[in-house]
Amino acid sequence: MEELENIAPELSKMKKELPFKVPEHYFEDFSARLQMKLGAEEMEAPKKQSKIIQILKPALSMAAGFALLFTLAYWPLKLITPNQQANNETIEIDINDILYANMVEGIDQNSFYALLEEPGNLTQLSDEDLAVIVNSNSSEYDIYSETNQ
Repeated sequence: MEELENIAPELSKMKKELPFKVPEHYFEDFSARLQMKLGAEEMEAPKKQSKIIQILKPALSMAAGFALLFTLAYWPLKLITPNQQANNETIEIDINDILYANMVEGIDQNSFYALLEEPGNLTQLSDEDLAVIVNSNSSEYDIYSETNQ
């Protein structure tokens, strides 16, 4: 105790009491108050929803969310671009073009040169056909290095 007076004289002068107290007559009527609270909780028990509502509630909330997103995205875009519609034109592709493209992709360099040397085939190949053959069989680096020589 003397040591405490030397270290902290103000602390040693304080009384040694418990800072917390139980209210008077707390335990005398505790059981009655507990029974009242339990009875009130039983009366306020939440009503269970039917199975249909439990199943439909998430689906309806998702539908409402999608409707909100549609409203926030589609209508402002429609107001900004009133007369623009998607272009639904169809492109017709000839089967011969597809077959020719497949044939050109599979040709090697020697066959290409042999094709160019034949006098009858030279008139059939246009500049576009030659460009397609070169582009499909060579990388950009190969084409660039061949043009710089």
